Amino acid sequence: MSFLRALITRTRAAAVLAGLLALLFLAGAATVSAVRADATPHPATTVTVTVGDGNGDGRIDEDEPGWDCRTMGNRVCGTDTRH
Repeated sequence: MSFLRALITRTRAAAVLAGLLALLFLAGAATVSAVRADATPHPATTVTVTVGDGNGDGRIDEDEPGWDCRTMGNRVCGTDTRH
């Protein structure tokens, strides 16, 4: 009976040790992945300045200084006489 009890005790100790090692490995892996996630640079915030934007809304509309009737909109410069 003493041999069986010793075998059970050793098996239980080995199972507890294996569980602790697995927990330690998972905690280490989580820490490494968290450090790698924080180490990645974040994209810089960019501010777009549109030259010719008369009212500052971020886009150039018709009748603003930056409007080019040859390349923007319906490409009609001046008064459209077609109906």
